[in-house]
Amino acid sequence: MSESTPLPSYKAPPVNEVVCGMRFYPSDKFNVSHFGSLWEKFRSDYPIIKHVPPLGSATGEFAADPATGMPLPRTWFINNSDDQLIQFQLDRFYFNWRHKEGAYPRYPYVIKQFEKTMDTIEGFFEEFKIGKLNPIEYELSYINHFEKNREWDEIDDLSKILTDFIWNKRTGRFLSIPSKISWQTEFELPDKKGHLFVNLKSALRTDDNVPLFILELVARGKGNSTDKKTVREWYDIAHEWIVNGFTDLTSSEAHKMWKRIK
Repeated sequence: MSESTPLPSYKAPPVNEVVCGMRFYPSDKFNVSHFGSLWEKFRSDYPIIKHVPPLGSATGEFAADPATGMPLPRTWFINNSDDQLIQFQLDRFYFNWRHKEGAYPRYPYVIKQFEKTMDTIEGFFEEFKIGKLNPIEYELSYINHFEKNREWDEIDDLSKILTDFIWNKRTGRFLSIPSKISWQTEFELPDKKGHLFVNLKSALRTDDNVPLFILELVARGKGNSTDKKTVREWYDIAHEWIVNGFTDLTSSEAHKMWKRIK
């Protein structure tokens, strides 16, 4: 698409969460005491702190504390509205927006919060002489929820939402309609910028046990710079591919439901 071509947009998109983050080379100078000092940098906007299990690499490996060989925790700094958080562990950080009460604030807001987070972490590393932030991988994820009795009623309604999914209910076949769905595919980003991963799965919403289809679009690419212009260009390309990819995968009937405006 040309730079002048507007991206598709929806007044009521089914997006439930957006994650913008970076994986980087861990520093052997970072230790558990630094978590509290880092929180102080974010505490005015993210006053709630929570520890959760760390995330591993694609091969199941975890970044470990060089002094003990043990993985350090992943820490969440959460705002009072519980709809925004910063995740930090020894080898990565993320800014998350997640749907609670308010509407999705759109990509320009998310990317600015991510850039602000990166600036704070870079400054923290410099202040505490931890080393430089050396990226390995950039990531942008959009998680969409298709709710039962909103986007669909039965599993075979999925073909009305996703144009490439069809369950052929031919007469006399042995298998009935599936009880659960799991599907994934992968696309290359332009100019070897990385890949777009698309995952579809069945789930139950933990709050109220409402059945869902979760459609995740995740862009990942090798990162080798913290130069603001270079980083922003990658995320803008990733965003373009996620938005256009979502629109390409979903039906015009669904677009009407989500109130497509362009």
